[in-house]
Amino acid sequence: MPTRQKRPHVLVLAAFAFAAAGCSTVTGQASPAGGSVKTTGPSSAAATSTAPTTTERPFMTVTPTLEITGDAAKPGTKVKFGEQAVIPVYSYYAKGLLGLTITTETVKASDEDIESLPLKDEDKAKLRGKYFFFVHQTLVNVDGSNLSELYPPSLTPATKSGGWPGQMFGGRKTSVTGCEETGSTPKDFTAKGAKHETCKIYFGVASDPITSIAYTTKPYDSAVSKAVTWKK
Repeated sequence: MPTRQKRPHVLVLAAFAFAAAGCSTVTGQASPAGGSVKTTGPSSAAATSTAPTTTERPFMTVTPTLEITGDAAKPGTKVKFGEQAVIPVYSYYAKGLLGLTITTETVKASDEDIESLPLKDEDKAKLRGKYFFFVHQTLVNVDGSNLSELYPPSLTPATKSGGWPGQMFGGRKTSVTGCEETGSTPKDFTAKGAKHETCKIYFGVASDPITSIAYTTKPYDSAVSKAVTWKK
């Protein structure tokens, strides 16, 4: 029986306008959760039932090349918060088009919410007196591809001053009142028009909120002229 591991803590990184916040997940790639189940059918010739088969995962070990075609946003596209941009992505199972709508919200970080986070006491202290910046994401399956178990896109937010907000790392979901991080898309995120919502928490000061958010994963890039950007 495996030993019980200690509950990991989430690290608070105070980036603000002085240091860039890195991202540890790869957008457009499926989450590591989930596995296949191998089944065997009865050996008797009289058996009439057929054993279920598993869904193939062609992109579990191979990274496909994504192309900007059809409704996908062109590099350099700029949209307003609350508007949708379509981006090419891939899951373990297929390549497809994902509609992404982003909104932001600035909320005073309450002591109750800070205490609910899986942080060390010294990290909680860094949040006292700060504001949470909620980044709400609405994901829509545009073309009916199998986009189940897909990570929400990895985004690069920037603040009014041109810097970066603080964020939390540690591999655990961090949710507070008004911002629930739901993780990867569900297994039934395969139908055209299917919707999934999630939220990520950043933090900083009220006078320097998030004013733009860029998507820079290939086939896009970090240059403004090659990214997809949401702005106020």
